[in-house]
Amino acid sequence: MSLPHVAILTVTTNAAGHLGRYFDALEGVTYPNWSLTIVDNASTDGSAEISRARRPSATFVQNDANLGFTGACNRALLALRDTPSVDYVLFLNDDTEVTPAFLEPLVEFAGVRTLVAPKTYLAGREGLLDDAAGEFDWWRGAWKHKLLGRKESPEDNRPRQIDNANLSCLLVPRQAFHEVGLLDDAFFVYYDDTDFCRRAAEKGYRILYEPRSVVFHQKGATLGGQFSPFGCYYLSRNRPYLMRKHLPFGRFAVFWAYYMGTRAVRMALWFARGRTDLVAATLGGVRDFLLGRMGARR
Repeated sequence: MSLPHVAILTVTTNAAGHLGRYFDALEGVTYPNWSLTIVDNASTDGSAEISRARRPSATFVQNDANLGFTGACNRALLALRDTPSVDYVLFLNDDTEVTPAFLEPLVEFAGVRTLVAPKTYLAGREGLLDDAAGEFDWWRGAWKHKLLGRKESPEDNRPRQIDNANLSCLLVPRQAFHEVGLLDDAFFVYYDDTDFCRRAAEKGYRILYEPRSVVFHQKGATLGGQFSPFGCYYLSRNRPYLMRKHLPFGRFAVFWAYYMGTRAVRMALWFARGRTDLVAATLGGVRDFLLGRMGARR
């Protein structure tokens, strides 16, 4: 009996600086039945050329404009979800470095109604975790427990069911894209993964965490991270959009009061430190949420 076919899906956006490490790691993968689809978001730094040279057997999709993470993924998913030979789609960021045997435990844990996330460390920061898998607090719109930059505990080495995982690395059965749908293009980037996990759970799918699978993530290598103007804008806009989408009005009102209070404190601290760029990006994100301006920033 042949092993399930895993279609790895990666989006590249001006990623030339770290694509070498990404492809070096892929070359060591021991799981035999996988393929690679790369969607390039109109990169101008040679990312597409690097990808074609390093993995000529991959399927390439070239966008004429930056469609964001969601738009780029959806272009590939439209084809992958209707490809019978594909059993699972593995979302994998271009700033990750996988370990050779990371796929075997994911496939072993997976099922037709089961998504699986690995244990993810921050690259170059030994023993410190990325905020890639865990529980989401639907009152605050944030992880229930601090994950980013935390040292691992015994609990982090225990397989278990979770309710939220990043799409930096997540194995999803192909059929889910028929039942759950594609990524919500309104996000463009950030919080699209939490939205997808929530919708999957509502359709009866479960998400498992498998710590035997290990991945390293260069947090923010492509987009600049949450403390860049780009990150502040999309995070500030998309977080309330996520909550409004999934919560009744009363619950959302409680979140909104908490959210605006914490944003005010954060912007005051940034202003005192001279980071007016982050203040402007945050205000722009909140404004565009209120105006319903979603998708790519206008």
